[in-house]
Amino acid sequence: MTGVINLPVFKGEGSEEPEQFWFVVRAVREAHGVTEDNIKKATLVSALQDHGLTWYIKYSSDHPNAGIVEI
Repeated sequence: MTGVINLPVFKGEGSEEPEQFWFVVRAVREAHGVTEDNIKKATLVSALQDHGLTWYIKYSSDHPNAGIVEI
């Protein structure tokens, strides 16, 4: 692989549009020549993991005393 594909992360906050997000993801994939389904799945999984980690860090910092049940 020649480089890392950085996909945008959809946070679902504010004025973000899901359709615009997926349009950008498809455009990035096409620009990098990503056509194989397994590569598409891997990049999607990494974007979703990034979203989950970002949410967890934000929630943990906003609720420092929250236990595992609340999280």
